Amino acid sequence: MSTFDGLIMTLESMRKDVARFLNVVLHLHSPESYDYGRGFDGTVKVKDKDENTFRAGIENCGLSMVAVTDHMKSNLACSLSKSLASKGICLLPGMEINLRPSAPLNSFRVHILAIFPECYAHEQITRILPPSVPAECSRSGKEQITNVDLASFVDTVHKHGGLCIAAHIDTDSGIRKTFRQLGQDGILFCALNEVLPIEQQRKISEEFKEWLFLAGFDAIEVASDRDRPHYRWISNVQGRQVSIPAILRNDSHCIEDLGDKTLHTHIKMAKACFEDLQRALQFPDTRVRFPIDVPSTPTPSIVGLEIVSAEGKGFFTTLQIAFSDNLSCFIGPRGSGKSAIIESIRYAFGLNRMLGQIEQSGTDLVKKVRSLQEATLAGSVIRIVYRRTDNEINILEATFDPKQDYATRVYDLTGNTLEISDVQATGRYPIRLFGWSEIETLGREPQRQRDLLDRLIPDLKSMLDKRTELRSKMAEKRREVESSTSRLTGILAKNSSEIRRYREYKADFERLNTPEIDGLFVQIDAAKEKQTILGKLRGNAVHWLEELEQVGTRNIFDGVEDMVKELSEATRAWWGTIDLRTTILGQQTEAEDEVKKPRGILGAVIQKLDQSMKALDEEVHKREMEVREKIGQEVTKQVAADLRRTADERLQRASQLRREYNDEWIVFNQCLNQWRDLAQELVKLQSNIGQVRQKQKDKIESTLNQYSTQDMTISILFGPGQDRAKFVDHLGETGILTREAVGNYRASRLAWRISLLCTPIETAKSLLGNDASRITGRVKIADTDVEVDAKTASALVSSAHPFRHDEEADVPSVDSDKLERILRLGEVEWDDFESILLNGKPVDTLSPGQRSSAMLPLIALVEDAPLIIDQPEDNLDNRLVGKMLVDVLASLKEKRQIIVATHNPNIVVSGDSEQVIVLDALSGNKGTCKFVGSIDKPEIVSWVIDIMEGGKEAFRVRSKRYRPHLNVG
Repeated sequence: MSTFDGLIMTLESMRKDVARFLNVVLHLHSPESYDYGRGFDGTVKVKDKDENTFRAGIENCGLSMVAVTDHMKSNLACSLSKSLASKGICLLPGMEINLRPSAPLNSFRVHILAIFPECYAHEQITRILPPSVPAECSRSGKEQITNVDLASFVDTVHKHGGLCIAAHIDTDSGIRKTFRQLGQDGILFCALNEVLPIEQQRKISEEFKEWLFLAGFDAIEVASDRDRPHYRWISNVQGRQVSIPAILRNDSHCIEDLGDKTLHTHIKMAKACFEDLQRALQFPDTRVRFPIDVPSTPTPSIVGLEIVSAEGKGFFTTLQIAFSDNLSCFIGPRGSGKSAIIESIRYAFGLNRMLGQIEQSGTDLVKKVRSLQEATLAGSVIRIVYRRTDNEINILEATFDPKQDYATRVYDLTGNTLEISDVQATGRYPIRLFGWSEIETLGREPQRQRDLLDRLIPDLKSMLDKRTELRSKMAEKRREVESSTSRLTGILAKNSSEIRRYREYKADFERLNTPEIDGLFVQIDAAKEKQTILGKLRGNAVHWLEELEQVGTRNIFDGVEDMVKELSEATRAWWGTIDLRTTILGQQTEAEDEVKKPRGILGAVIQKLDQSMKALDEEVHKREMEVREKIGQEVTKQVAADLRRTADERLQRASQLRREYNDEWIVFNQCLNQWRDLAQELVKLQSNIGQVRQKQKDKIESTLNQYSTQDMTISILFGPGQDRAKFVDHLGETGILTREAVGNYRASRLAWRISLLCTPIETAKSLLGNDASRITGRVKIADTDVEVDAKTASALVSSAHPFRHDEEADVPSVDSDKLERILRLGEVEWDDFESILLNGKPVDTLSPGQRSSAMLPLIALVEDAPLIIDQPEDNLDNRLVGKMLVDVLASLKEKRQIIVATHNPNIVVSGDSEQVIVLDALSGNKGTCKFVGSIDKPEIVSWVIDIMEGGKEAFRVRSKRYRPHLNVG
């Protein structure tokens, strides 16, 4: 047995009681039907009507439940139901009945499916048929029941323990068949080719719906998902609000067609049985789904968790809980540990590191979270069993440490440690968790709203990742620019800033270098120029050699011996004898020998250059001696020649510094231009991101409003590139704006005004390019003209522009401090402005309840990661819980796992929770799990009434109080 086998077995056992969506076909014909073997297209598909082949097909079809409904026959269906029950296969016996209703419908034949519990006796089913129908052995399947009131027949099926389904209602044999009311003559059918006015068609449709309700059908069959919206309604019938489920018409007339998954209905049941089917059809909004409703690929989910505390220090001594893949609810009195479990999940997934995102002025959310964790998880080990999208199951394990925000290790099922340093960074274990009032805090932050909205846009993530990458490259390139400016500054400072005397030295030399004196030094100057070239080569070679020597001085064992001295005696002994140590020593020697080879080659190059330069030194010396001999005793010429020589030496030193400076200036400009290119690419990418967001805006608004109530409309305020709050702050705080240049810039709100005209990158380009026109202009904001005038813009650019020409050194120069401020300004993040509006008002200006109601659809819709919420009803009134929150949870739980802790019975009951975890508080500040199961279990219902409704008696009293004022049965 592997490390986690016991935990997995326990969780799987718990999940057996979890209600889940099962694949169901309730309209299948066997070889007993006269038209068996016909394919969906009406052609003969199978001629073999062997019952054993049919039985084997059911055994291997992969469906959780099948109903065999032959035309006017049920004998084989009953026989198969009994025999397959022993193999754990749920086959419900039934019959497709041909019925001609009583007048005025007696001109038309309709088909009705009557379905009965597993192992039902054929004799019991036969009792629903009138005596006029012959015995089954004599039936062809084309017999009809005539002159029977439809509602009375449906009632008969119900009294005999069956379900009644209106079969393929949109076909010629179906119930609908263009149906209408003519005056006071009652319900009539009209010919299919009769054309009716639109208003009359609408009237007919409404009357038909009402008629279906009055007939008492348990469900209706429709041909496809497109037909479903026409039959999902609620109608007041006989003083009650009722609804009727639509299921997919399979109507397979051969076993081969049973495999068409697009015609399987998904029905939520804790167990594949008639009783659960009957119960599920009573709640079609949450328990009946079509294939289109169910994700085509697996969604990630938390299978379950375990919390074990050492010496009983934690709130739970031992807790093991399994979760449904759909909706799981924690219920229990206050102090029973609901929030403690959610906080354990937060800690195990490393989400404590994100607590800063929910810190708000005037709130203590972060403090409350940490306090709760410390109080309930002390000394506890948390294990989360997680199923990834590739269906691989891993275990996330963390021992709670209040001083450590992340302490999680990941294991496979065999207990092997997976090399995962951060479960969130990998993207393999996504979850979204919202603790106390955290949903409401989202409404205060447009930036977090924008992040959530972005998750609703396909393929946008890759663009956002590219944007992050570009900003990172810009920062890296800025650092290279800063390194280059530092080297430029160093060159300017060499030899007491001798480079800045270049013009002086050049003028001195030109004054002294008369034609007569210049003629004496022609050969000397030529030799020195050659020395300059060779000196450059030698400098490059020396630099390369120094880099190689740095590599050669490195030692793999640096610091290791000192570390070993501080370790245990056993480890020191191991270190002294380990073979690996000897192997590494040998390999390090080999590496040192390899590094020596290029060092030797470069040493030879330098030696050769030294020899050539020495020869040139000798030539210069020789030529200088010749000059002295030529001058002889002419003191005037000797003075002039000596002064020219020293002036030349000074000029050559300054010129060498200029050459070094100009070489570095080329490197500097290359880096700066690369930064500019990245900035321009970022501008283009941001524009593309804005266009994608703008294009998707209407679609997202429609998506968010599908769960809104009549008195709330959600919209999105969108401003392309208009989120420049960080830009304003940065511009006003980094020294680019100065009083000397632009006056009292804070009082004039100059940073804000500039931000309305330019992005950070556009402003940086203005300052770099000494171009005030980019930040000069006027814009209208809320009927007010906001302007940056040309004088102010020019003053700002002039004061902040980092480049000038150093006249003394005759080189371009840069103010490194100004340049750094500009480049950092260009890297300031700006983005599109997106804010959620509720009834036209920004949610950050509304009440906590209004903020929560607007944010709930957003957090539920954005992705398929498990969604965990602590008390989602917080800040919402019961009306919104019942009308919106329940709809959101019930509709989306098939697309993503939802886990909530709640005190509101509407979430558990109306949300049709597949798994309810009942917690209770014990003495000594401890908690325990009392019961786990779906809402279908009587025990769960009792707990819900006791905990959430105040007990049965309180529930009865409230019900009695409400009944006189409500139109309920």
